[in-house]
Amino acid sequence: MRKHVLFSAMLFWGTMVGFNVCPTPVIAAVQQEQTIKVSGQVVDQDGEPLIGATIRLKNAEGGVITDFDGNFTIDVPANATLVVSYVGYKDREIAVRGRAVLNQIQLESDVQMLNQVVVVGYGVQKKADLTGSVAVVNTDELKRVSNSNISTMLEGKVAGVQITSDGQPGADPTVRIRGIGSFGSTAPLYVVDGVPMGTTIRDFSPNDIETIQVLKDASAGAIYGSRAANGVVIITTKNGQKDQPLKVDYKGYFGVDKISKGVYDVMDANQYSTYLGQACANSGTPLPGGYSLVSGSANQYQFMDNTDTDWFDEVFKTGIRQNHNVNLSGGSANSTYNVALDYFNQRGTLEGAGPNYERYTARVNNTMDAKFIKFRTSLVYSHSNQDGMGLSNASEYVQGLYGDVTNVLRGTLLMQPTIKAYDPSTWVLDDKVGSASSFNYDAYGFGVYYDTIHGDISASNPLLVNTLLTRNTIVDRLVGSGSADVDLLEMLGIKSKNHKLTYKLNLSYSKTMAKDKTWIPAWIQSNRVYLDKSNEKLTINNRTYTDALIENTLTYEGTMGKHHINLLVGQTYQEENTQTNSGWGVNFSEPYFLQLQNANDTYSDSWEYKHALASYIARLNYDFDGKYLISAVVRRDGSSRLTKDIRWETFPSVSLGWRFDKESFFPFNRDVVNMFKIRGSYGILGNENIGEYMYQATLARNNMTYSFGNNIVTGSAVSTFVNENIAWEKKKTANVGIDLAFLNNRIEFTAEWYKNTSEDLLYSVPVPSSAGVANTTVTMNAASMENSGFEFSLTYRNSDHPLKHSISANLSTLKNKVTSLGFGTDKYITGAYATYVGEEIGQFYGWVYDGIARTQADLDNHPTQEGANVGDCLYKDINDDGIINGDDQTVLGSGLPKINFGLSAQLEYKNFDLSISTFGALDYHVADDIYNSLNSCYGYGNKDVAMLAANQWDGDTYISKVPRTYAANNATLAWNDLFSSRKIQNAAYWKIANIELGYNCPDQWFHGYVNNVRLYVSAQNLHTFTGYKGYNVDYAGGTFTPGYNFCSFPSAQSFMCGVLFSF
Repeated sequence: MRKHVLFSAMLFWGTMVGFNVCPTPVIAAVQQEQTIKVSGQVVDQDGEPLIGATIRLKNAEGGVITDFDGNFTIDVPANATLVVSYVGYKDREIAVRGRAVLNQIQLESDVQMLNQVVVVGYGVQKKADLTGSVAVVNTDELKRVSNSNISTMLEGKVAGVQITSDGQPGADPTVRIRGIGSFGSTAPLYVVDGVPMGTTIRDFSPNDIETIQVLKDASAGAIYGSRAANGVVIITTKNGQKDQPLKVDYKGYFGVDKISKGVYDVMDANQYSTYLGQACANSGTPLPGGYSLVSGSANQYQFMDNTDTDWFDEVFKTGIRQNHNVNLSGGSANSTYNVALDYFNQRGTLEGAGPNYERYTARVNNTMDAKFIKFRTSLVYSHSNQDGMGLSNASEYVQGLYGDVTNVLRGTLLMQPTIKAYDPSTWVLDDKVGSASSFNYDAYGFGVYYDTIHGDISASNPLLVNTLLTRNTIVDRLVGSGSADVDLLEMLGIKSKNHKLTYKLNLSYSKTMAKDKTWIPAWIQSNRVYLDKSNEKLTINNRTYTDALIENTLTYEGTMGKHHINLLVGQTYQEENTQTNSGWGVNFSEPYFLQLQNANDTYSDSWEYKHALASYIARLNYDFDGKYLISAVVRRDGSSRLTKDIRWETFPSVSLGWRFDKESFFPFNRDVVNMFKIRGSYGILGNENIGEYMYQATLARNNMTYSFGNNIVTGSAVSTFVNENIAWEKKKTANVGIDLAFLNNRIEFTAEWYKNTSEDLLYSVPVPSSAGVANTTVTMNAASMENSGFEFSLTYRNSDHPLKHSISANLSTLKNKVTSLGFGTDKYITGAYATYVGEEIGQFYGWVYDGIARTQADLDNHPTQEGANVGDCLYKDINDDGIINGDDQTVLGSGLPKINFGLSAQLEYKNFDLSISTFGALDYHVADDIYNSLNSCYGYGNKDVAMLAANQWDGDTYISKVPRTYAANNATLAWNDLFSSRKIQNAAYWKIANIELGYNCPDQWFHGYVNNVRLYVSAQNLHTFTGYKGYNVDYAGGTFTPGYNFCSFPSAQSFMCGVLFSF
């Protein structure tokens, strides 16, 4: 109810503000039918007159054009709306509102023009004047495509930016800019309308976006100092335009989501029975009672009944998504307003409690000019409701849960087809499972694994897990911001065309309230799979985050002949507060009333954190005749996360640019080569994302005894060893680039080389056991790492042809190297991944596959593999000691893609438009957990059909291409399942991310009631060209485990139809 009330209030407030700041003259009603003479001036973004701009009455032919000074005069009705257009600029609608003289009309350049103004930190610059690495995203292209998340809008659109998501509704994608630059979070900083929003903006609507810029190097991002080490994404949201009549835009779509079924080829009941029978025979394991050898067959087995469950069909369903957006905008001579309401709902593709996601968003943006002050306010509210899977991809630990209860996706694909998805007889199991007598409800009808039928297995019905275990998170987020730009010279009565001095005050406050609720009830399915009554648990967690920001900046901009200077100085202060209150109860009476006070035992805890960041900033931009460009930035940050002696750090950067095309000796035809710019930069960024209070030791209460005057006193002592000198992570970046434009800017090309050196990386260093403290590791600034590569971007546009078209392509390379792990450490190994100094982070680590032992002679002549049989896998003896064991593990390759690319195209012909977006990676390898589990040679779980090719003999020679299978391993090591090179797949891919076909209906069809009507159909995640077997080939994995896909939730194929219109 709260979200609906707040939505209504924001809509009312935004509408009232719009009416107040856009008053209609009283005489308008009298003048509605009168024709008046209206005059005005049309200028560009620099205030220069536009000669030959067209001014016409909306929905009418003809019109007038501007003269040499950009002036025009036209006779129109007093309540008319004018449309102003000029080649290379965006059209504007102007409401006359009975005025004889209009305010100066400023047109915005088209996105393809080099003098396009782009937003950078604390200001704007012309695209042609940029000296840092700033990627300007074509938002006109993005607006044609339906997206549920802002981050996913960047997929394949920006060189050096990698976006991955595991496909769950509401999942926050992983964004990496120029590789892995930290052992901690690699997420970039998001800045929305000048306000830093942290590293996630999942709760905001993509429909609100007007522009996106990505700052990739230090010269571009240093203005944000210690928060910019992983890059910065700057977002500007929509505003109304001055003198614009009220405009209402609607955009909505409805779609379905489907998970591809044929990715894994799993066995049916007959195939599985044969696999299990042969596996039990090979390992000498008794065959479970539900299976038997087919009469008259030597190696074919069958199940006791006709159960043949297709678990994929039982667990997955067709998901539904919808999105509706209403946008109201307009403006008067001195003000603008924009009110946006957005609703998104995605019902997931799994049967049961989740995952599902629902989001409401409301945004009100206003601007107002009052003499020498320009005010801007923004208010955003979002409400999201997310249901998670019963057990997530992390397979988190559940206290008291016995048996192999894995995440829902893994459980679905590995579940035996001989087990029923639903069995009504399993509500009460007292006569079948001895432990069930203590449960009121047993398997809730979701089947059961009788130990005498299916063997000694411990697996749980994924439908039960995803129905009984519920996980819900509700998030309410409110962000308010306001700014005032004061023209100090105008305030003092000084009018100057070449000099401007502006003071800006920027304030923002945000509050996020999140409520997490998790319910894990008791159940039993067999003596091996159950959650005891004493461990059923209800957890309720309330989290509150507040963030306050104040910024004061002073900007001087001046032109003296051919010299142009922009100087900014300022101060910022940001304070974040976090409060968490958690409560949990165990063992509830039935029937269930899920409140904590109804539990037999209850527990609670609470935490409070505070973080403050104070900063001083300065930036100088200078250019001479638009030819020689210099930008220098310095920011000094002080963070509460560090001790007072090392709390402050300075982050400088400098960049240079040269417009070769403006030199008199430029050797090329300027009508062919419109821009030739060379630029370079160097700078230092910081990273203070190190957590709160890490430099402070903690005391353990009452864990020590002291003697005072022969009296024994119980007291406390330091229980942890900490690093009081923990400091900033730093990133030093060097960047060299060239920007070219050809044929009246139809073709734009950018090439860059970069090298990022991350130093003082936070890394867990072992604490000696003799230290006598509780922690085994301590976080220290101990490591360093390098990332380098090349980036290329190419765009071609042609709007002069009847078939208007544009093509964009980008390609980036990445080379990663860990240069130090600190304190004499030269490697870090975790499971199947290893990080060595001098090599890439998180490389695959295991045994080198050396074929299959075909005969006994192969085993006899091979280094010893204790317990191995003919038909088992062989491995190389890396250390030449004649024995294969854990010492023979070595680096097997990399999970980081070396080449990423994106390719997109847009075509328009008459009223039709077509948009295609693709991206991919080369020199890329992945270890997929589900694929490797389905191809495991051991165990009772379901398998890939290819495993039926195992166990083939020609006399004493093993001829199968698949190793022998076993129900249980009797050897020293599970030789056929060791993580080796045979477990790693070539995952090079090319994904068709989006195809959208639209039709723009002629306005005359609707007789003026609505206009700009567009109908479209869209397909997302349509197809991926790859040899990889698994879901989500582009899944990134973790920092130390790149290329490891552990059951990431499948990204669905989405098919949508939608409509856009205005009135």
